Amino acid sequence: MPDKPAGTQTEFECAHCGETGSQPTGAVNRARKKGLNLYCSKRCSGLGRRTGKTQEQLKEEKRLYDAEYRKKNRELLKAKKAAYHARSYDPAKAAVDRKKRAAAHAEYCRQPEYKKWKAEYDRKYRAKKEYGEFWEAFLALQDLDAEIAKHATRYELDLANGKLGKSQKRRRQYVKQINCTKHEIGPVGDFERC
Repeated sequence: MPDKPAGTQTEFECAHCGETGSQPTGAVNRARKKGLNLYCSKRCSGLGRRTGKTQEQLKEEKRLYDAEYRKKNRELLKAKKAAYHARSYDPAKAAVDRKKRAAAHAEYCRQPEYKKWKAEYDRKYRAKKEYGEFWEAFLALQDLDAEIAKHATRYELDLANGKLGKSQKRRRQYVKQINCTKHEIGPVGDFERC
């Protein structure tokens, strides 16, 4: 079988090393029309495409890109995850897996760090549920009340809440009722009016 004719070749200057290379004329014209670089070899092509960025820079760029992508395509990703869950979820298998991890989960929930995090999470969750968009103001008010209570004495707190001398007030009222001398006759009988 005869070989195909090679076609016309066009020479060009390599965008990386500067040496002369040659490729089919159609490929060269197409690259020039699109404003693409031409390379003499695969090695130069790889080296020419390098950005000179470190692994940390590349990872950070990828992280930022992924965050932006998730923000823009939230509904699409949510639908895909729901479809995957519907296809792959097996309740019996999930129950067995939960049972295996029950002891470890209980131990995790006993950790002081988790308890602290959970308390703050629940506090915010309840505030958002009860007060909607004003949840932050409610939490600030709660913090202010706690700070006042921390610095106030028991006497000051009772005085502010109207609980000071309750037993004394009751005793005085009781003595007053016992020593009352005013009687009034009503439809049901005699009763004291003090």
